[in-house]
Amino acid sequence: MTFGVQDLNLTGSFWNDSFARLSLTYEQLFGTTVTFNVSQVMGPSIYSFHCQYVSSLSKNGNLLVPRTQPSLWQMTIQDFQIQAFNVVGEQFSYASDCAGFFSPGIWMGLLTSLFMLFIFTYGLHMILSLKTMDRFDDHKGPAITLTQIV
Repeated sequence: MTFGVQDLNLTGSFWNDSFARLSLTYEQLFGTTVTFNVSQVMGPSIYSFHCQYVSSLSKNGNLLVPRTQPSLWQMTIQDFQIQAFNVVGEQFSYASDCAGFFSPGIWMGLLTSLFMLFIFTYGLHMILSLKTMDRFDDHKGPAITLTQIV
């Protein structure tokens, strides 16, 4: 319903050299107006934006936020990609993906590894700091007496 349609309603869309806002209106689909805000869709102007799921559902990342809460509508777009600037031909440029590089599991692994490395370094420092006695008892001479200082 979006691509290949001659009478696509883009009322409310805006763009300039540094900012772009896309507004798609589907009167024949929804009937009454439903508005979703997507403020987290951003990236460098030379890249396109790609996300596996752009959805109003919290289990899919909750990128689409309804203007009025609570909303009777839920929307999910799979394999979403958009580019506002530097469009050449009909091909997207390299995609800036919405998935972060560090997942919670990677962060937990990194922090745990750093903590274990700290414990190992502290233990190695303690072992290397051990000092041997500098005086030994000679069985041919008089016995060493150590006095206790109180």
